Amino acid sequence: MDRFEFLSGVLAAAAAAASPAPSASPSIGPWDLCDKSTALPYDHPLDFKLEVLDGPDFELSKYRGTSVLINIFATWCGPCNHEQPALVAAAQKYAASGLAVIGVNSAEQDDDVRRYRKKYGITYPIAMDRRGGMVRALEVGTSDKHEMFPVSLFIDPDGYLYCMQIGGMGADELTYRIERFLAAAPPSTIRTETPSPSPPSRRR
Repeated sequence: MDRFEFLSGVLAAAAAAASPAPSASPSIGPWDLCDKSTALPYDHPLDFKLEVLDGPDFELSKYRGTSVLINIFATWCGPCNHEQPALVAAAQKYAASGLAVIGVNSAEQDDDVRRYRKKYGITYPIAMDRRGGMVRALEVGTSDKHEMFPVSLFIDPDGYLYCMQIGGMGADELTYRIERFLAAAPPSTIRTETPSPSPPSRRR
């Protein structure tokens, strides 16, 4: 399938719809909310395939049964560089809990990405969005090159988008979001029947 096919329902409202303001309720933490735009594809399992730098292609459907964190970045992006050490540490820490971390680089040369990978000791796969535009397509439904980085996609074991986080995260926020994600959408066996949307309580 086309790598952007899963974005077919994403329109310009995605960029305009910022994360809602935190609730005044003390039960809601400062990092409990993420982009909940109705234009984002929360209602069906996602699937796309991308070439991986120095490795076999990444195909999301092959990760069914696994909780997946996709981090879309550029090597020149300041917030991406700032959060990268915490992301590398989290990938190692939560691998035993069933979390797979996948980096997706946007439209850069292989050698630039290799240097970045070596600089931060990245051991998880880095997929290559050769033309760029994946982030922008998620945000506004078009694939022009005026993108924001980084963007993190939390995808549950059944392939549904659980949360989209725009912007870099510090170590504490990343840990909080991953642990909340794993608690709400733990790794599971692959479903044999056609998946149906999960209850709203899982979409956080």
